[in-house]
Amino acid sequence: MLSRKITDGTEFVVFDMEWNQPMPGKEYPFDVSKLTGEIIEIGALKYVYDNGEIIYKAAFSTDIAPVKYTKLHYHVKKVTHKKNSDLLNGISFQEAYSQFRKFCGDSILVGWGSSDPSMLKMNLEFFGMDSRLDMFFLDLQPIFSLFAGLQGSQRSVEAAVDFYNIEKKEIFHSATADAHYTGAVFEQIFNHNKPSEVISAISSSSIDPDVPSDFSFVGPECLDSSTAFDSSRTFMKTCPLCNAKLNVKISVFRIRKSQYALLECRVHGELFSRTRVKKNKAGNYYAASVMRFATQNDYWLVASKKEEFDKFGEKGAPAPKSEEEEKET
Repeated sequence: MLSRKITDGTEFVVFDMEWNQPMPGKEYPFDVSKLTGEIIEIGALKYVYDNGEIIYKAAFSTDIAPVKYTKLHYHVKKVTHKKNSDLLNGISFQEAYSQFRKFCGDSILVGWGSSDPSMLKMNLEFFGMDSRLDMFFLDLQPIFSLFAGLQGSQRSVEAAVDFYNIEKKEIFHSATADAHYTGAVFEQIFNHNKPSEVISAISSSSIDPDVPSDFSFVGPECLDSSTAFDSSRTFMKTCPLCNAKLNVKISVFRIRKSQYALLECRVHGELFSRTRVKKNKAGNYYAASVMRFATQNDYWLVASKKEEFDKFGEKGAPAPKSEEEEKET
């Protein structure tokens, strides 16, 4: 998806949140699917981009007193090392978000993984606030994987900290500590790579969390898998946001049980597409497709699969031999 241009003076807010969860088996006087987690802590660091460098500016941290899930879920307690009494010390979510939004200003949000923006928007909507963030968001995890040569794998913040030999001064899994560690990784990515390449990767991977980025399609019942695969092509013809005709960057190709493509909307950017064919109880085939605005992981996946397809065809690379088979040969 097209993102904001990054120039000298562009600010980034690296942030992390912790949230409490509903207790299993407990009845609540509201639909818990509308609030799967209640935010209890926000931590953030602000950076400014200047002449190829990322420079630290300020920090933000606040605890939030929950009003719906007021007793810590056992998993949250174990991971965050918090106590139930800690939940009494925070401010209201409304006040915390107001302070956080003021701290952010006109920044690009940066997080580890893609769950924090959606959780933030869920809390805003549940508590009757404006759920538009009006900021672009960057998932730093695939950016780290790209520059660490670990494309296609998901690594924790701690794994990235270890990769760059960053000193561990705080316990992981508090919002403040994890924001600090994510910020340190962000700095190291700039320090160890060409700034122009980092900015290019960031620009192509940041998304607008206020705009849907994932789309799905379930095709009609078909008598064979080839017809089912063909049914998904209609889904890939137009942009799911504006219905404009999509340009083909990497043509549709099938390898093993999946079909891939990379497409482009001139307004909204590049889209990754993957289709798998499944069978229903009646024994008929149908296509299940996903299409999303491409990130670094998607670019790597479709490119690597296309390379494999070009070399080995639809069946893909032969399975690696076992140790016994290797001995026999």
